[in-house]
Amino acid sequence: MRRASPRRIGILAGGRSLPMELAQSLRQRGASVHIVAIEGEASEALSGPDTTWVNWGQIGKIISSFKNAGCRQVAIAGSVRRPDLSTIRPDLGFFRALPTVLRLLRIGGDDAILRGVIAYFETFGLEVVGVNQLAPELLVGAGRFAGPDDQDVDLDSVRIGFEVLRALAPFDVGQAVVVTDGSVEAIEGAEGTDRMLDRLIALRHERMRDRQDVGQGVLVKAPKPGQELRVDMPAIGPETVRKIAGGDLSGIAVGAGRVLAVERSRLQELARAHRVSVVGVDSEQWDSQTGKDQPSASEFSIRHLGRCHPRDLDKADAVKGARVIEAMESFAGGRVAVVSARHVLAVEAGEGVLQTLRRAADLRQWGGGVFARRKGVAVVPAGRELDVEVIAAAAEAGLAGVGVVLHKFTASVGSEVVAEADRRKLFVIALERERS
Repeated sequence: MRRASPRRIGILAGGRSLPMELAQSLRQRGASVHIVAIEGEASEALSGPDTTWVNWGQIGKIISSFKNAGCRQVAIAGSVRRPDLSTIRPDLGFFRALPTVLRLLRIGGDDAILRGVIAYFETFGLEVVGVNQLAPELLVGAGRFAGPDDQDVDLDSVRIGFEVLRALAPFDVGQAVVVTDGSVEAIEGAEGTDRMLDRLIALRHERMRDRQDVGQGVLVKAPKPGQELRVDMPAIGPETVRKIAGGDLSGIAVGAGRVLAVERSRLQELARAHRVSVVGVDSEQWDSQTGKDQPSASEFSIRHLGRCHPRDLDKADAVKGARVIEAMESFAGGRVAVVSARHVLAVEAGEGVLQTLRRAADLRQWGGGVFARRKGVAVVPAGRELDVEVIAAAAEAGLAGVGVVLHKFTASVGSEVVAEADRRKLFVIALERERS
């Protein structure tokens, strides 16, 4: 085994270009690099004498490769998809780590899982460090980063975007929103930024075909306050710019010094060509106020309706969804929130309740297939939009039930809604804010 050296950095490489860019940056600084590349994720361009290829199930080999290469510090870089369980080739290290893996999957939520991954690496004496710490030049700085000099982003929309991210931060939702002319048009859920933009593009094209004005929208992206940046650093790249241009949006605003720009030169080239403004914004002025100027989360009493009964976890999911809807009230959005195993899968913003429920069918957290009984809850405010179609959409999305947030103008749920839920074997619970 080589003697560990603080100048030999390990990189656990996923997909896309970030692992290569990080390796190049470190080598230019004189550091030695050892790459452990994940099969089916990492680019073949990473192959070389300082690269070890591993299967998702070879946790023991991942750890031993870094230790044998003399690495003390490890960076986790690149995108990953949920592994296909049929392709996993577990080693002894996998089975030793299995109790930890199962515990993390039960906890749910990206941040909790990622912190658990870091803690696991650290038990083997490996320090997990962020890409931002190792290669700060890959970050988007403050001010204009790319795009035409004669075009600015809508600062009011940018402000609202950061306020939405701050309001949703306690619920571990997403890292990005799209705001158009002051209105929230899309919220990133479990699908990630790219898929959020894909569905927004489709919706905008549909509106344009109907000769509707879609407005000049802005993508706002930043880490959540307290987010674990060592393994979950938000990023934008050329594909982000292509999607923004394809949706007839005008710009991108990111948290300055807290978002990576991958393939920087290509990103800037495309931004100029498509007239997409990209700016870094000091978002800490909003983040530092998290929780200070917002009302404290309400307590909700729960009343069971119908014949099907929720489990305790379902009730906790329903309360979390109700609090998400409460947080979105001042932004005229959030007509439905879908929560599964404490993890927020989707929040409605402009697309409609039914469409949100339909896309939730494809959104599951890591481990969702392992704990199949945790099918999730759709939480909606009581009112005209709560009808049998909503119940049908929730059932077709594979959800376990529906939570209905009551308010002072609507204190009941229609009998036809409860009857449809009974017929489809969904539970219905009413959630009412408790008066202080």
